[in-house]
Amino acid sequence: MTLSLDGLTVGHRSGRRSRTVLAGLHATAAPGELTVLIGPNGAGKSTLLRTAAGLLPPLAGTVRLDGADLLARTPAERARQVAVVLTDRVEPGLLTARELVGLGRLPHTGPFRRPGPADLAAVDRAFDATGATPFADRRVAELSDGERQRVLTSRALAQAPQVLLLDEPGAFLDVAARVGLLALLRDLARTEKMCVVVSTHDLELALRLADNVWLVGADGELRAGTPEELTAAGRIGTVFDTDALAFDAESGTFAGTGPAGQTVRVRGEHAALLGRALRREGWTTVADGPADAEVTGRAQGFRVQSAGATTQLAGWSELGEWARTAAIAPPRRAGDAEVAGALDAAAAVGPYFAVQAREGDDWIALDAAGLATLTDTIGERLGTTERRVAASIMFQGLAARLVSPVLAGLDRGIVLDLDPAVTAARSRPGEAMGVTCAHIGGWLAPEPDVALVGDVLLEQQLRPLGEAVAADGPVAEGLLWGNVASSLVGALKVLGGGAVAARVVAELLDHGPLAGTGELGPDGFRRRSCCLFYRTPAGGYCGDCALTP
Repeated sequence: MTLSLDGLTVGHRSGRRSRTVLAGLHATAAPGELTVLIGPNGAGKSTLLRTAAGLLPPLAGTVRLDGADLLARTPAERARQVAVVLTDRVEPGLLTARELVGLGRLPHTGPFRRPGPADLAAVDRAFDATGATPFADRRVAELSDGERQRVLTSRALAQAPQVLLLDEPGAFLDVAARVGLLALLRDLARTEKMCVVVSTHDLELALRLADNVWLVGADGELRAGTPEELTAAGRIGTVFDTDALAFDAESGTFAGTGPAGQTVRVRGEHAALLGRALRREGWTTVADGPADAEVTGRAQGFRVQSAGATTQLAGWSELGEWARTAAIAPPRRAGDAEVAGALDAAAAVGPYFAVQAREGDDWIALDAAGLATLTDTIGERLGTTERRVAASIMFQGLAARLVSPVLAGLDRGIVLDLDPAVTAARSRPGEAMGVTCAHIGGWLAPEPDVALVGDVLLEQQLRPLGEAVAADGPVAEGLLWGNVASSLVGALKVLGGGAVAARVVAELLDHGPLAGTGELGPDGFRRRSCCLFYRTPAGGYCGDCALTP
């Protein structure tokens, strides 16, 4: 049975005076669907429901059931077709819950006929449907507010109506019970082909479960449609947004408005929860394009990148504190398109500059065990029995593969950022060492400073790898940083220069752990430490070697 509002005006009459609450309403609630009535406090939702149930006469227009005027039916007919659960306090005296629910059968039995087997079965079904069976034989006066609400809903279901109208049925229920009740009403609409209309203040839950929405605004307009239609049209935000909260169409939730233009991209584990937590603090989540920050979920904590710095946070409380106090400043995080362009430009230089797709099962994670495995592989291939020699050569090749794509991206205004936690390498006979990364981001930095590049390359990527290599065997720290310096200069040579890349490399060689590794002069780079390649059976001197004449 379809319930429709045809030019309906609702309000209250007192003698010859009337007060209009809502006017000119047109909407339809179909059988088999859950229709949810939402709107701000005082918008007139309860008055509308009472009028739709025939408890208040309309001031104008008509409420129709399957096209016929509801008020043209006798009260007995309306009672068999329409059931109502209101927010009014019910005083049941000494009635048990079963006796109160049994009153829902009165439209079918009349006041003088005893309930038959069919009536008793209808009462049992109503109790089962709402989960109220465990307290069916207790006195209603002894029940909690939530239990009492379940009983009143059971009474309406026992009525076996074709139209069920409920005004805030979950007002006294906890979150789980509200979800369960609204899901139950939707299922009843489906299985019983019942027309169900529910008013609620639980907007987010309503938009997740409703088939159809009647949205009453502060302007008195009623707009009907699916949750997606009203959300996409901006109707939800128009009605409910405040200075402190704004409706987020993508997530279907409310979030703090926060400073304008504060954007974040979320990745990794718990991405949906991350987005919700950050939106609550006023951030706007973006799926693509540049962002002020990027947060990656990990099994242990979060990796936060913003204002040119990378921070590791241990848990949700630390993330919330960061989101409330973060200072937004350039550089911004690059979007996927900018990162892809920089990677393509790097690959065009040569395969040694490419970050490869992860194909095959021979990729090795760059943790302590993985680096030890790579060292063993390189040592066997070089034929050296000195582990520090194998470790040095392995680290030199790995450093070259990590710095090369980063240098190639600099002249495009991107500082590529390979996430160390998901970077892997492999070494095949006859091939240069390959590198792959499951998450590659970047900073938008047309004029990158040495601090940013140094943090990305030296501190985040190469220092942890160097420390792990040194812990595996007796390799001098200065030797490993000398290998990094040679890798930077070698990659710059292959690039053929590049104004930005050349400037950054020159500054890096005087920066932090690279300071003192060698000298960059007109004739090239002369390092102060040896990579030890001359100690392999087929080894010789590299072009940067301090031992050559």
